[in-house]
Amino acid sequence: MSKLIRVERSIATYNIIDEDIISDDNIDEIPLNKLLTIVTPKDDDPLLYDGYVLNENQLLEINSHLNNKLVFDFNAFYYVLECAGIYDYNIE
Repeated sequence: MSKLIRVERSIATYNIIDEDIISDDNIDEIPLNKLLTIVTPKDDDPLLYDGYVLNENQLLEINSHLNNKLVFDFNAFYYVLECAGIYDYNIE
């Protein structure tokens, strides 16, 4: 049995050529309600749990809310808003 402790959101960077993941940068300092003004969720995903490929405008807006700015190279990489659950598996 497990219990969801928290949800973490990040920007994953993928290589355009082979789609290998290059980095995964946590963006939890941005509240969900702010992300929802930047990224439009699918009808069946109101909490942005699915992956969302981000365009340049969305990334620049997200970056404006981060203390540690991300550096983007749109010629070599594409960027995806991703979400992961952090679970406690020690529950009896």
